[in-house]
Amino acid sequence: MNDQHDWKEEAASLMKGALHDPVTVGLLKRSNLTKTQFETILVDQLGSEIANKALTREEMTRLRQTRAKISRGAFNRTLKQARTNVSGAVHTILLLGYGGLLESPSLAPFVEASERLRIQMSQLRTLAADDPPEYSKLVEQLLVDIERAFDALHGRERDT
Repeated sequence: MNDQHDWKEEAASLMKGALHDPVTVGLLKRSNLTKTQFETILVDQLGSEIANKALTREEMTRLRQTRAKISRGAFNRTLKQARTNVSGAVHTILLLGYGGLLESPSLAPFVEASERLRIQMSQLRTLAADDPPEYSKLVEQLLVDIERAFDALHGRERDT
C-alpha cells in the first residue's frame, strides 16, 4: 500500500511540475489544446512511465490535477478531443512540409525556436535549481522570442 501511495505522490508532483512549467504555460496559450486536454493526453501517454506500472483508466483519472473526481467517461471524451486536435496539428505540419512551406522564411523562426527549446531546456532546468532568477529571465526571453515569431507569421511586424 505504501508503494502505491509513493507512486501517486511522485506522479502527481511530476504532473504539477509539467503543467506549471513556464514554457508549457506559454506554449499552451498558443496551442490548439486546452490545458485539460494537454494534461489528459500527458497522463495517457506518460502516466504509466511516471508511475512505473501499467495504469488503469481509473488511476489515470486520479492523476489529473482537478480537485473534483472525474469519471472515466469524461476522461475518455477529453482524451478523444485531445487526440483529434493533435492529429489535426500533425496533419497540418505534414501538409506544410508536403507543400514546401516548412522551408518558408515565415516559418523559419518557429523551426529555430523549437530547436532552441529542445536543446536549451535541459540546460535551463539545471539552471533553475542553481539560479532561479536567471532561469526565469531566460525562459521569459524564450517566450518573447516565440511570441515575436508568431507576430511575424501573422504579419504584425511586417505590416506596421
